[in-house]
Amino acid sequence: LAETASWDLEAIEKSARVAAIEASALGINWTFAPMIDISRAARWGRVMEGAGVYPYLGSKVGVARIKGFQGDDLSSHNTIAACAKHFAAYGFAESGKDYNTADIGTSTLYNVVLPPFKAAVEHDVKTVMNSFNVLNGIPATADEFLQRDVLKKKWDFQGFVVSDWGSGREMIDHGFARDLAHVAELAANAGSDMDMESYAFVKHLKSAVEDGKV
Repeated sequence: LAETASWDLEAIEKSARVAAIEASALGINWTFAPMIDISRAARWGRVMEGAGVYPYLGSKVGVARIKGFQGDDLSSHNTIAACAKHFAAYGFAESGKDYNTADIGTSTLYNVVLPPFKAAVEHDVKTVMNSFNVLNGIPATADEFLQRDVLKKKWDFQGFVVSDWGSGREMIDHGFARDLAHVAELAANAGSDMDMESYAFVKHLKSAVEDGKV
């Protein structure tokens, strides 16, 4: 947020470039950044990680950071893959409560929430992270509309989608999935490619494929 307040896109890109050089020197080749959630709720605990309330500026800042992290050639030894997060509407969680429900109309979704992600895809971000929250009744990790219809089909995203930390398992807490086996089925079918810290894919994806559920 402090970087965004500078309005200096060149400095923001250089900041990410330095981070990529230092991280890659330690053997790290992927970062969970930039966070490009637009949020209008100051009490939400992650506002400082994002780029404020304006989708245009948020898009510009996100692209600058992606360019800094990934450089011109991701095969170069001093670059790291970027990850646009959190897809989608994490910053619109009700009451500013993390992991909560977001219930927004299509105008807000398409004109405020999605533009930074579309810009990220257009500038070749390699990965996208889905989000903890429920959007209009569906946990993002199991949201086929977001991950398949919009991201992979409409925008032709060729990278992969990683779940947020334990967001698959949390679909049980949301009352959307019965158990981890159901989590694996729902997430994979919806377009979530990598299951972070729920262990649903590791334990249940093979059998879900063999049973014809995925």
